[in-house]
Parts: sequence; C-alpha cells; structure tokens
Amino acid sequence: MGLAYAARYRGEDTVALVLLGDGATSEGDFHAALNFAAVLATPVVFVVQNNGYAISVPSRLQSAAVSFAHKGIGYGIPAEIVDRNDVLAVMLTVRTAVERARAGAGPALIEAVTYRVGPHSSADNPARYRDASETAAWRQRDPLERFTAYLTHHDLLTAEVTDGLRAAAHATTARLRARVDAPYEPDLRDLTAHVYTRPPPHLTAQATEFAGRKKPRA
Repeated sequence: MGLAYAARYRGEDTVALVLLGDGATSEGDFHAALNFAAVLATPVVFVVQNNGYAISVPSRLQSAAVSFAHKGIGYGIPAEIVDRNDVLAVMLTVRTAVERARAGAGPALIEAVTYRVGPHSSADNPARYRDASETAAWRQRDPLERFTAYLTHHDLLTAEVTDGLRAAAHATTARLRARVDAPYEPDLRDLTAHVYTRPPPHLTAQATEFAGRKKPRA
C-alpha cells in the first residue's frame, strides 16, 4: 500500500500487486493496509489466494465471513471471487483490476479460490487435518492440466512447442543449479553496507574491522 501511495505521489502509473494467502488475512497488517488503501484510494490490487488452509487451519476457522472477498467490501474496496484454477479467468480479473487502479479508481481485492494438493512444507503432514478424498477431488481441477487441454484444443500448444518449453526449462534450472553450487566467498563488509546513507560510527568501525578479516569460505 505504501509503495502504491508513493508511486501516485511521484506521478507514476505504477500499480502495486499484493499476493497473500488466506491465513495472512488474520494479520493486523492486512486490515491496516486495506483501510489505508481505501481511504487514500491508492493504486493497489490485493490478491488473496484462498487454498482452504492456513497451514493446518481450515478457512472456516480462519474467518466467520461469507468469503475473504467480503473483507475488502467491509473496507469500501471493490472485491470479487475468481476460480484460481482457471488461468484465463485469473488473468482477466487481475488485468481489469490493475487497469482500473491505474486509471485512478483506487484499490481492489480479488479472492482467488484454489487448493494446496501437497503439504505446506517439508515438515507438514496434511493427512493429519484433511481427508485424502478432498485432495483427490481437487487434483481433477489441476490448473496446468486444464490450461494445457485448452491450448491443445485450440491448436495453440503443439508437441513441438511443448518439447521446446521443456528443454528451455531444463536448461534454465541447470544454469541455476550451477550458480548455486559454485564456490562463493561473501564480503563481510556487505553486512553493514546499504543500511544508512550516513553510517553511524559503530557501523563504520565494524566495516573497518570486517575489511581486515579473512573472508570465510562458503
């Protein structure tokens, strides 16, 4: 919200896009941001990805509201619900909200309904808080498979194109792995750099001390 307000203050046509999960709507910062955005009419679009669970807490225990979109309406922000597993619907809904915000009409909130078929993290066991049949039903609505089927049906995605995309993806990940695995020696002076325009004496002293140390090997 602050970024959007600053952009408008500078006369830029920037629109801030905020991506958050359903669990984040229980945080105080979310409500403060919506209130400020509505009052100041900032060019910002909030996209709440509602996957049904904030880690292990189901949506019905997250909020008593009819939907997360209603939270935007409560603050005077136009809001709507979209099928997060429909790629084209999401693109159209977000694009419309962004264009509206860029035109000076203020913020918007979009609740994108989807599902997390896998665990929240490597330490999570979703079998402890949800039934396997629920996950199986949502797998039938996989957004990638749906969009792939749509593109294929309209002759927009051929086997040749698919092979090219797959090869490009493998090449990109190979380059990323090589960069991550490459030896790296951090510069200890970076710990105090870019913190203040005019560093206070204690940071200057630390930077001087770091400069005289031997760099540790990663």
